[in-house]
Amino acid sequence: MRLVYWLVRFLIPFAVLYTIGYYVPGFSALTISWIAGLSFLIMLGDWLAEKIFPMEYLGKFQDGVINFLVSTVVIFTATWGIQYGNVPLSASLLAALIIGILMVFVPREEREKRQVSMEEA
Repeated sequence: MRLVYWLVRFLIPFAVLYTIGYYVPGFSALTISWIAGLSFLIMLGDWLAEKIFPMEYLGKFQDGVINFLVSTVVIFTATWGIQYGNVPLSASLLAALIIGILMVFVPREEREKRQVSMEEA
């Protein structure tokens, strides 16, 4: 189950960045390998945030805000190293907003376990 969870956490940013690449000029310089790398960095940032913050006690809204912040930082800073890939801050905010909204719908196992234990009590 954890593998599927992290695979979905990788595929959502990949699909968003791939789709936005057609519409936003700064993202058009991203190749498939760069998009996969950015998606991996976003997934790694989410993993680090999960280790730092006790995610089982956060609600879906707070989880979405953390995903939004991680995605914004990763997209905006990582694209400086790409030739012709200077993504404007507004475009990285837009992509991060879409990623954050879609990540809210991915359930966390810890949150589901806590809800089940609260219902049993």
